[in-house]
Formats: sequence, structure tokens, C-alpha cells
Amino acid sequence: MVSPDVIVIGAGAIGTSIAYQLAKAGVKVMVFERGQVGGEATGASAGMIQINPDRTTPTALSALEIESARLFPALATELLERTGLDIGYRAAPLLHVALHDSEEPGLRAHRAWQADRGVSVEWVDRSAALDLEPALNPDMRAALYYPENRQVMPRDLARGLARAAVDLGAVLREGASIDQLLTDGDRVTGVAIGGDAVHAAEVVIANGAWASAWSSTLHTPIPVRPVRGQMVALRTTGTALRNVVSSLAGYTLTKPDGSTYVGTTVEEAGYDVRPTAAGIAGLLANAWRLIPRLADATFVSAWAGLRPGTADGLPLLGRIPGWQGVTIAAGHFREGILLAPITGELMADLLARRRPRLPLDAFDPARFLSRAA
Repeated sequence: MVSPDVIVIGAGAIGTSIAYQLAKAGVKVMVFERGQVGGEATGASAGMIQINPDRTTPTALSALEIESARLFPALATELLERTGLDIGYRAAPLLHVALHDSEEPGLRAHRAWQADRGVSVEWVDRSAALDLEPALNPDMRAALYYPENRQVMPRDLARGLARAAVDLGAVLREGASIDQLLTDGDRVTGVAIGGDAVHAAEVVIANGAWASAWSSTLHTPIPVRPVRGQMVALRTTGTALRNVVSSLAGYTLTKPDGSTYVGTTVEEAGYDVRPTAAGIAGLLANAWRLIPRLADATFVSAWAGLRPGTADGLPLLGRIPGWQGVTIAAGHFREGILLAPITGELMADLLARRRPRLPLDAFDPARFLSRAA
């Protein structure tokens, strides 16, 4: 087997973005995915591209979000031209609704804070909100309106990135579960899979909530944990929603394929990826409160994904301390789709020994990780 320059573990939005950027730079890349491209948290996502910081959002994360959102239009065009695949990059303005009078003061304060920081957000009263989205619950009080938000079809994003990378010479192996990392002293030298050893100068850990699987081999606890998010898909004969509609309890939106997504839970449920009766019931009840006519929609499916969470809400991007030949790009939590383009570029820069366009200090894995003796 030909040895690649870089092995990427995981073919979600993050792993395929890294592979694509490396392949564009002429690097020989091999991607291993235990399931299918975009089949885990990526495929379970709603695919919203939105900048919606609050007072708890670190400045470094906001900068990453803004730059990544800026990259999406060109990336969507590039993938369409290279592969013929439309990733569903579309306008998806957001209405964040106050359903009760008691919610209005908090929304007004949030809007003022965001506007001071350059976020494109408008306060709209009940009448204006209903003009923007006639399907809204007419009892709603007011809303914040984010006109510049976008969306993609998440699995198509990962497939487009993977296909473009393969067209540029990358090797993709789906249904390929890695047995272990290969090491030599303080260097990771490749992976073992199905009795084969595949060696590479660099290995990138990009398998999301499963990144912690390599903790034992690396003698380094990798603090990425699964956070379950349940989703529901509905089909309605009514007019598509013009906007993403959200409240404090969740959101609903119409996807480019015509289905209506309802999301999402945030649950510490370990690696349990089951959609539950209670979770689905809660999502549907909130959907009906936001958009009453969805009570008559056809139930299509329900699913859950495991988001990769970290203790401080920031991803791990960079080299694992105490080791050579291994980097990590994981822990993006609910922003893996939004942050995929910039993560791919920054990790490609890091692996090519180029100065990244944005500082990575806040995302340095060393803030959590230290190699055990």
C-alpha cells in the first residue's frame, strides 16, 4: 500500500475539509471513515450558517466563525464546479421569537449587545414578524431578525469536499475502522487497520466525539465528549418557511430538499445515539408553538447525532503535546458545519508549516492535554 503524506481519521465536515485543503496543496492524503462520509454528527446537523454570539462567546471563536462564514460562498461555487454537487448553500434568514412578554427584555438586551459588535440583527415587532413569516404563531410578541444567515445540506457538504479531494488525488476509505495508532517513541507513524499498517508523516485526528478513543495510545486524556442532539424531519403540503424560526426551546426550518427540520435537544447521554420519545415529543411541541400549522405535517423521520463537546466550548486545533506526527481537529460542538471551511484551511496551514491566517492559541490542545509519563 502506498504511504500517504497525511492520514485523516474521520470523514465528517471537518475531516473532509482538511483533506480537501491538503489535496489542493498537492499533499498525498488518505482519509479513513468507519462509516460513510458525513454519516455521524455532520449528517445529523441542521446545517445552519449563522453568526449569533452572546456575552459568553470568546473573541477568538467569534473571529473563527466570521471568517469561516465568509469562505462559504466561494467554497460552494468551487465544489459545484469541481464535482457538480450542489451543497445547498442558500439564504436562511433567522427569526428568533419571543413567545411571551417576559422574554422581550432579554431579547432587546441581546440585540443591543450584538448590534454594538457588528452583528446584522434587527428588532421586529409582531406585525413585522408576521409579514416576514406568515406561518408564525400569531400570539408571538416580537422577534430578532438576522437577514444574512445561510444554510447548507450538511451531508452534501461533506460529500462534496470528499469528492473534490479524491478528484485531486486523495484516497478515501469508507467502512474502514482503524484498530490503533502506530507509534515509535514519541512519534505517531501511522495507523493499523484490518491487519494492514499504513504509515504517514502526519496523522490528523478528526473523528469528532470519538476523538477520545486515542487517549490510551497517546497516554493523553483527550477531553472530547459526546453531546446528543435529536432532530425531526416533517413533510408539509403548505408553503415552505421563508425563515429559520427559533425560540429559547428550539428551532424549525425548511431545507433545500423541501423537508422541514425541527431541532434540537442538548443532552449528556454518552454514546447513546437513539432518538427518544420524550425528546421527539418536546421538539414537536415547540414546533407547534412556533408554527401552528406544523401540527398537521407528516412525520418523516427522527434521528440523533453526537456533537463533540469540550469543557470550555472551544475546539481543539493543533498538535498534541508530547508527540510528533499527530494533530487534532475536534470538539467543534454545535459549530462543525459553520467552522469546517476555516478549520480545513488552518489545519492545512499548520501541517504545511505555514503561518495560519488566524491565531490558534485559544484552541491549542495543550490547554487541556499533557502526556502522562
